Amino acid sequence: MIKNINYLDQEIFNLEMENIHNSGWVFVCLKEQISAENDFVTYEISKKSLVIQNFEGDIKCFENICQHRFNKIQTGYIGNSPFFCKYHAWTYDSNGKALVNQSFTDQLILENRNCLKQYEVGINGEFVFVKVNQDSKLSLKEHLGDFDQILSNLSSYFDKQISNEYTIIPHHANWKLLVENVLECYHCSTVHKETLVPIGIGTKKPENHVTDRNHDMIDYPIRIGKQQKIRNEKLSFLNKRLFKHSSLRHIYVFPNLFITSTDGILFYIGKLNPQSPDNTDLLVSFVKPILNDLTTKEAILSNAFFNSSLDSSTKVIYEDKVILENIQKNLSMVEGLSQIFGDEEFRIERFHDNVKRNVEYI
Repeated sequence: MIKNINYLDQEIFNLEMENIHNSGWVFVCLKEQISAENDFVTYEISKKSLVIQNFEGDIKCFENICQHRFNKIQTGYIGNSPFFCKYHAWTYDSNGKALVNQSFTDQLILENRNCLKQYEVGINGEFVFVKVNQDSKLSLKEHLGDFDQILSNLSSYFDKQISNEYTIIPHHANWKLLVENVLECYHCSTVHKETLVPIGIGTKKPENHVTDRNHDMIDYPIRIGKQQKIRNEKLSFLNKRLFKHSSLRHIYVFPNLFITSTDGILFYIGKLNPQSPDNTDLLVSFVKPILNDLTTKEAILSNAFFNSSLDSSTKVIYEDKVILENIQKNLSMVEGLSQIFGDEEFRIERFHDNVKRNVEYI
């Protein structure tokens, strides 16, 4: 297993950014988040600063660094703004060309940087990806493998986000700890006894494990007890959803996308954004399922239900965050040791095997 020092060391982190997070395709956003003219999201990691922007319905990705004095063109993780730098108002067209006077244009041409560096965008269903390594020949379909169909099928059941904003949850923890945490539900019955256990999650063994490339999917079956039956009767409008699977279905798309479907009732989308060896931003969205033929009363009830689900689902993340930050603090005291994994943590062992193929750890 990977020794604890590799969750602390800056040089190892730099290698992970270069060989894992900046080596190919990464998830950047949902299509809904950049559906309007001038909608944008940014992606900043290690030595990459990118902006993904809607240009009259055409989604493009450019380096998010102004050619003039190197200010960020778009700021914040998500927003809506014309494509111009807020320092000296340099404006760029949909090809990344600066619309400036001839004197500036001549200088940019002379230095062979008259256009912003552009990156390939790939879309699978409702998921938007960017190929951050321009030298890579790998297509998005090849990157996803069997998960190409899994993602497109899953997102066909998406309705709208519950909130239009990202929830950004900074973690004082190494990015690998966040991945490891979502790759098992062994902790669910203790850490999430007030959030997941009451809805029947965390008491049954996982099943239906699917892997391809470095990606991973599994079902954690939901136990239907008396409490769940009463809840289901009160929320009968949820039976009008199109996607049902009686489990907490978790998908990890390597290297930075987490997806959870709670029996097709609620979809969680998490984007991992490592900042340093001991700091990781988790950008969170929650998506409602398509519900057919709701009555007016059912529509009102569903809105109330999904708003309350947003709060309880976010609480799950904060419950994990406390644990992960405690672990990160302790790693420096036992940096020569490695974690121990049991039978229910087999997905973590596979994740370790995958990252070790890309990075030579200490």
